[in-house]
Amino acid sequence: MNKGIFSVIAGLLRAGRCWPLMAVVCYGLVLFIGLHDYLVWDATRVILGIAALYFTTSFKTSERGSTRYFFMALVFLLLYLLVPAKTFLCISCLCGCLFMIETFYGRMNFLPVLVLVMMSPLFEYGMNIFSFPIRLALTGWAGNIIRITGQEVNVQGNMITCNGNEFSVDPACMGLQMMVTASLCGMTLIGFYQQQYKKVLSLWWVLSILAMMILMNIASNLLRIIFLVCLHIMPGTVMHDVTGIICLVLYVIVPLLFLTQWIARKYGKPIALHRKRYVLRSAVKLFLLNMLLPAALLIVFLINKPRDVDQQVLSNIPAMPGYAVQSLPGNIIRLKNDTLLVYIKHIPASYYTEHNPMICWKGSGYEFYKVEEKLVEGHTIYTALLQQEKDRLYTAWWYDNGLVSTSSQLQWRWDVLLGAHPYSLVNVTAGSERELQLAVNEILNKRRLSVYL
Repeated sequence: MNKGIFSVIAGLLRAGRCWPLMAVVCYGLVLFIGLHDYLVWDATRVILGIAALYFTTSFKTSERGSTRYFFMALVFLLLYLLVPAKTFLCISCLCGCLFMIETFYGRMNFLPVLVLVMMSPLFEYGMNIFSFPIRLALTGWAGNIIRITGQEVNVQGNMITCNGNEFSVDPACMGLQMMVTASLCGMTLIGFYQQQYKKVLSLWWVLSILAMMILMNIASNLLRIIFLVCLHIMPGTVMHDVTGIICLVLYVIVPLLFLTQWIARKYGKPIALHRKRYVLRSAVKLFLLNMLLPAALLIVFLINKPRDVDQQVLSNIPAMPGYAVQSLPGNIIRLKNDTLLVYIKHIPASYYTEHNPMICWKGSGYEFYKVEEKLVEGHTIYTALLQQEKDRLYTAWWYDNGLVSTSSQLQWRWDVLLGAHPYSLVNVTAGSERELQLAVNEILNKRRLSVYL
């Protein structure tokens, strides 16, 4: 009997030594299984992210790791309990991993946190959505610059007509999608030169370098559009992508090499060397915290799965004269008649992604042309021409909550955060530009869709 109890205790003690492995398994299950569909598993981004983490990560080995990431993980886990958004769960899981790393290696610098932010799906989503007005502005700027050279240029939305040749600047083109790539390259350079000169840059200088990198990337995209139009390089060709890569290297990466090196050498502070080294001794408290957190993450994830908004169907939808009204999965209402197709896509909260028409229609095989922002009856909306082989449609979209109509992502998200009624994405499509114009004017003037918002 005594031997049996002794064996159990000895087994528990041996298992206790493996608690870091058990914690890693819990985090791995949440990240790679629970968040598999949320995380962006792009090979280029993963490789650049790993390189950036390698060069930017350093530890103050004389200082013990703090519990700051533990409490951050706890806060986001509680937020996930209240609002089951995968972003909160992902942040909580990553903070838990950082807390465990600091437990063994000492206090970590802030650069790896910035790298993880840049690798996140939220960062890419923000770049793609909130940079959309910049993309349209770049098209206009490129047209004005080309016009200075004496060429006949006309710009309509994302369409540039140069000397009778039409060129479409894809609103989701490769150029600004390289913002994430450029950001990770910039972080890698910062980490590399800090290691080379054994200096560390303040947060202010790091953010300044990243801000300059963003400006360089915008300038690079402007030059890229000019080159593509002047050299008649059409989308879908190899040279179209090669031109984007060349502009990124010449106008972003190369200037960053010299800029980062100069700033790190001149303004970096020497790294203080300490003889004392942090060694993990009493691990009872840290053992408990590092085991409770991943266990809580796993349990909360299993019992509090995000609401499957994509499968929700609205009920009790009122009818509208002249339209066939149908409720579709994803809290979507479709109104259809002989000339119009209207989608009303409800957005549950400010932190949700919306069913952007530029994604949905592209999934149906349509290409976007003449994408532009217009002012209609005092409301700003987006309009575009959809084309699939010989099939041409005209579409418009905006955000509406029954009281306010806007095309601004920032405005509707801010309004909802301040307590406004939730918004919906309204997408109206017609077979002709005249039909679309009449339909949009009537909808916005008479607020005909308010009953569905």
